[in-house]
Amino acid sequence: MIKVEKAYKSFSDTIALDGVSCEITKNEVVCIIGPSGSGKSTLLRCINGLEVLDSGVVYINGQLVDYSNEETLNNIRAKMGFVFQHFNLFPHLSVLANITLGPVEVLNKSEEEARRVGEVLLKRVGLWDKKDAYPNQLSGGQKQRLAIVRALNMEPEALLFDEPTSALDPEMVKEVLDVMRELADKKLTMVIVTHEMNFAKEMASRVIFMDQGKIIEDGIPKEVFNKPKNPRLKEFLKKVL
Repeated sequence: MIKVEKAYKSFSDTIALDGVSCEITKNEVVCIIGPSGSGKSTLLRCINGLEVLDSGVVYINGQLVDYSNEETLNNIRAKMGFVFQHFNLFPHLSVLANITLGPVEVLNKSEEEARRVGEVLLKRVGLWDKKDAYPNQLSGGQKQRLAIVRALNMEPEALLFDEPTSALDPEMVKEVLDVMRELADKKLTMVIVTHEMNFAKEMASRVIFMDQGKIIEDGIPKEVFNKPKNPRLKEFLKKVL
């Protein structure tokens, strides 16, 4: 479904991606772990076209991501829901308007249909009673649940999560992870940059470890966490587990 080949990306003198190649298949839940600055978020943003690769290619369902073609990029972004670390909600819109705007404007759905599906999703994550509230009236956990619902209401083929719990207070992390667990159980394709090692152990089909812009290890959680092969991964796990 998602294929990355020999991806290179740098910012000034910093190499963010150094020849990264990987493939994510339909229905997989792939967690990307690693130290800060290892290229995890950059990889995710390049998959979605939010950053442009210096060289290398990305394919979505066999279609080459053409960074120079705005129409192609918009079509890909409509298929790849993106959940940001800092929510990126529309502050001037209500909860319900936040999740119905995209389906109406991008997918050409009627307001009635977008609202109907949005109601189901908001009830699913316990936010229907907040439908008329604004983002600044929500807790961090509620904002992130809303951001996930907004992405889901676009009916994406995959969801990309960029450290979705790192901006939350510890007591709010569980409510967001519970929503993500439910999505994983429903076999939605998910690529998750995360520092939540227990979540990765429990829910991931595969875990990718990155360091200094490279994929150092890629395997099932049992192998990555219990039998790490690379010394750098062993060192990292000692610090975070």
